[in-house]
Amino acid sequence: MATTIGFLGAGHLGSAIISGMLADGANGFSAKHIHATCKSAASAAYLKQAHGINAHTDNRKLVADSDYIILGVKPVQMKAVLDELADCNLDDKIIITLAAGIRIEHYRRILGDDAIIIRAMPNVAASRQASLTGIYSDDDLDPSEEDLINAVFTAIGETAWLDDETQIDGITALSGSGIAYFFRLMQAMLDAGERYGFERDELYDIITWTAVGAGTLALDNDHTPPEFADYCQKIAVPGGTTEAALAVFDRAKLDTIVDDAMTAVAARSRAIADELTKDW
Repeated sequence: MATTIGFLGAGHLGSAIISGMLADGANGFSAKHIHATCKSAASAAYLKQAHGINAHTDNRKLVADSDYIILGVKPVQMKAVLDELADCNLDDKIIITLAAGIRIEHYRRILGDDAIIIRAMPNVAASRQASLTGIYSDDDLDPSEEDLINAVFTAIGETAWLDDETQIDGITALSGSGIAYFFRLMQAMLDAGERYGFERDELYDIITWTAVGAGTLALDNDHTPPEFADYCQKIAVPGGTTEAALAVFDRAKLDTIVDDAMTAVAARSRAIADELTKDW
């Protein structure tokens, strides 16, 4: 594959994507076609040694050498990066941003109306090639461009192409932050489980494997459309133990709590972006 991919800011997430791209030779990516920049020469040297890629600290060189540029910097650092990119030749370049909140219109205020901007929202499970990545483009990409972008992100899990940019807020609430919801429930189970005489490490394994079991069953659901409630109904025998637990969740209005939490994520994402981009 002659196309070159450049990671401008190859932190934890960028490194995870690079690892995924190189993990399976069948996807066509090779180290010589992957470039990355880091803040320090030491970090660049580590990436180069770990993956065999072209890693350095020169963002302008990365832009010149790459066909696709993946922006892996934090939202608060994005303005400085875009100001640097604005002085580069971006003709025929496709820019993919991993930053939450910041909308395509904000990027074009600095890079110009002709800039091709793709938004992608992976989650922390990218480090184990188990991320769900939401992807949105307001440009009409040709099939080869879509295929390459899809190949990059299926290297770390699964992808969901979105019809509207506002759905990125939904992906952030569902998947980006969503993993933390499960961990929060698992932590509550771990704390509550101590009363039954288990050690913390035993509880951790019990709860983790229960979560793995739930995820495995969910992936096997062949109903149309699939509903997680299908499994609740199968497990919760009338008058049984699981039904008693689910009734407690219902009385506590769990659905409302989750809805409020997801609304808060989306609102906070927009607020952060508005604050960061007010002077762009």
